Amino acid sequence: MNYKLKKFILKTKSECIQMGVAVKITETPRKTMVLLSNNDSNRVVLVSYQSNVLGEPCMYAYLVNPKKYEWARHEGFSLDQMLELEAEKVFVEIDSSKIPQYLL
Repeated sequence: MNYKLKKFILKTKSECIQMGVAVKITETPRKTMVLLSNNDSNRVVLVSYQSNVLGEPCMYAYLVNPKKYEWARHEGFSLDQMLELEAEKVFVEIDSSKIPQYLL
């Protein structure tokens, strides 16, 4: 996992613990993406460390729609293709500073 992503994830996990949210961290095959999940609320957030349109590195967070994710996975879409499926709303971009609230 990328150093800056790991630092961000650990800070976010700490904030979740303070709010009483038990968070599971799942690494992905990509070193710049991590899944955060709350089994109690069945919510999953994908966190990605990537460049913005200006080429500057940024943290992005996406709320995962589990039903649409399973549909896309069964249809054979890759993670990159799923991210591009904006019309299907598999991943909905959220404010990365509010991840703990989305996982409640």
